[in-house]
Amino acid sequence: MEIGGEFCFADISAAADGEARVADLLDGWSRRYPVTLLSSGRSAYLNFWLTLRHAGRELDAVLLPSYLCYSILMPFRRMGIRVEYYRVDADLSPDWQDLERKAEKLGGRAAAVIVNYFGFPESGNADAARAIDRIRQTGTCVVYDATHSLLDYCPWPVEDSCRDSAPVAVPLADVCITSLRKALPVVDGAAVVWLGGARPAPALRATAERIDSYFSSRALAMVLKASYVLDDCGIRQNYLNLYDQAEAALDGELSATGAMSGVSRSIIKRLDVERIRRARRENYAELVKELHGQGARRGQEGSRLGFGLLFPELPDGVVPLGCPVVADERDALREHLATRGILTQVLWQSPPEVPREEFQESWLLSQRILVLPCDQRYSAQHMAEVARAVRQWLSSR
Repeated sequence: MEIGGEFCFADISAAADGEARVADLLDGWSRRYPVTLLSSGRSAYLNFWLTLRHAGRELDAVLLPSYLCYSILMPFRRMGIRVEYYRVDADLSPDWQDLERKAEKLGGRAAAVIVNYFGFPESGNADAARAIDRIRQTGTCVVYDATHSLLDYCPWPVEDSCRDSAPVAVPLADVCITSLRKALPVVDGAAVVWLGGARPAPALRATAERIDSYFSSRALAMVLKASYVLDDCGIRQNYLNLYDQAEAALDGELSATGAMSGVSRSIIKRLDVERIRRARRENYAELVKELHGQGARRGQEGSRLGFGLLFPELPDGVVPLGCPVVADERDALREHLATRGILTQVLWQSPPEVPREEFQESWLLSQRILVLPCDQRYSAQHMAEVARAVRQWLSSR
């Protein structure tokens, strides 16, 4: 059996009557704020930027974290926007002083993107709240990327704690962007949530879905993988190639108004959001229990981990995207796990555009981070198998 890897149509299970669906989660957002549902996170970034320009915001620069994926950077490169970076520490905490200083310099002509990592809140929540407030006071537009925190009870930072498992407090960001396919078995889907009161321009509202190369390649890959994992039919490499083709096509088929497909809208009407949340939290807790104390921590100043959990605690309200670990021999560990049918992710390799000398912490982390699967497809027994394979590798070193 394969543990990890891309989602497929075999991973869709209908929620019981009366249970909240993922669609209900998005509907809840739309009752509070204007929400635009688009085909991809890349499209969402294009849409937010062009919407603000349409509204008269003359933005000409964006502040991005030094630890990020290529897909966030790419839309700004496509539009020719000036990109500057702010420091993210080795524990994935933003360097708020660095971000504030650079936001003050750029002022109202810039947007600052804050990325949630793996569903966990920024360290020092009170400090983060004050820093974000000061950044907004400079006139800088604050964009929160909640792709990893999509299923958190508070997907974006707020002024007060959440009550009744819903984000009822005042949001700290102006805009929230989130992609659905990282956490759910959908073909496509992303959302722009206008937290600061702005409304999407009519010319930039989501249009009819596009059955393009990305959509068709990914949908077919999800069909073929379902046949393979359910009935052992087909060839594994065929669907793996299609997933790669879909990812490559996404960069060439960007649209600021491409809508989330009807297929994905149908899927999220069936997914039980509480079951998914519960499974992810339970699986993460199981991995933490199994891997606690593995590896060795050396020093604090410029510390490195031979192997260790990046987030050894699971706060209330957090729904983890995966279980990130750091390992000095990351690639060897990944290969070891793959030979045992455990597929892991590298989130992320630093893009070459991020200056390596200036942001050494982010570059070092990108060479050592590995994300173990702990999503809703799996049980405690699967997590024990993942942890056992990790311990076997550690003992062999």
